[in-house]
Amino acid sequence: MSDSISKREAARRLIEASIDLFFDAKDSLVVFNLAYSAFKVLYDLYPHHQEDDFAKQIDAALGKKGWQHMSGTANFLKHANKDPQDVLEHHQPFQSMVILVLAVIMYRRTFGESSVKMMAFDYWSDELVHDEIGIREVDENLRRAELSRNLRKQIQELPFEQQIIAGKALYEQFIEHYESVRAAVELGQEKGLTITEIIDQQEEIHRQNQNRPD
Repeated sequence: MSDSISKREAARRLIEASIDLFFDAKDSLVVFNLAYSAFKVLYDLYPHHQEDDFAKQIDAALGKKGWQHMSGTANFLKHANKDPQDVLEHHQPFQSMVILVLAVIMYRRTFGESSVKMMAFDYWSDELVHDEIGIREVDENLRRAELSRNLRKQIQELPFEQQIIAGKALYEQFIEHYESVRAAVELGQEKGLTITEIIDQQEEIHRQNQNRPD
């Protein structure tokens, strides 16, 4: 059995490890270092897999200061030959989340897909900015849509440390139910059902199971 590891697999493993550590509220410097390493690998890989200018768009969005800030933290964790007395200023756990978001986006854009853990992280991070960036509510059921809005609001109003705790629960639920939800959606779409109709159907099945005598 070969022990060889592709750049793609290495990036995936780094991202997934950093996501797990992030939701376990482990050292944010470790999370940052893993996520930044994956992001840099993917940024270099992107032109070899895609022909658009997305990497250039990321470069422009970050700007010189953005790159300097990220690489400065990464270099601080990597080298000490020229600056043994250097001190890292202003590191916050939120910065680790930002670089994780970028790494997950770059992976998806580079390879056209995401792992389940990346999708679960996306789901949580989208909840934090759902209304700000105008994510469309796919469920047309007004009751469920209102429940979702209230949940998002509750999470958004929490301190960042508490958001991570709430996020871990959502993250684990997403992973646990991903395969069954995906199968239900695919079956529903084959029948020509909308997302709302599929969720209605799953709610009814859940209700029947709860009312079924033991």
